[in-house]
Amino acid sequence: MFQEYDQIEQQIAEHQAKIEELQEQMAKAERKKQGVIAFDKALINLAAEYEMEEEELYSARGAQIVDWLVAQLNDDDAPDYVRSLKARVARALKREGEAPRKTTRRAASAKPAEPKLETGHYRNPYTNATIEKKKRNPKQLNQWVAEHGLEKVQSWKI
Repeated sequence: MFQEYDQIEQQIAEHQAKIEELQEQMAKAERKKQGVIAFDKALINLAAEYEMEEEELYSARGAQIVDWLVAQLNDDDAPDYVRSLKARVARALKREGEAPRKTTRRAASAKPAEPKLETGHYRNPYTNATIEKKKRNPKQLNQWVAEHGLEKVQSWKI
């Protein structure tokens, strides 16, 4: 009986140690998140100070960004946005290789039905881009649905 009690105490101690470890990891992750926010604000302020547009910043660092992304493509543990980018590039390259199709009047008038999404605002958690849907789906929202699936995009409603 006392042996059982000792085992339970030992398990409690192990769980408390694991909780402390997880709390430390959470604190580190929060610190990194705050760092990203501070970096983003500093970058915006510097761009404004030097009268730079976002596109100019990206084009100035474009080669380094491309090198980094290419290195990520073969990584099995790559973030979701890298896998998404890889799939999008593959689809675009596939479309480039296809011969242009002849369209008829009937094919042009038969539009595929848009997925049913409620009106409101949707925020992509990968890019933090926000889109407002009023009557018809904006083009970007349809791209998100094609890329991530209808159910996932529906869960992004804010």
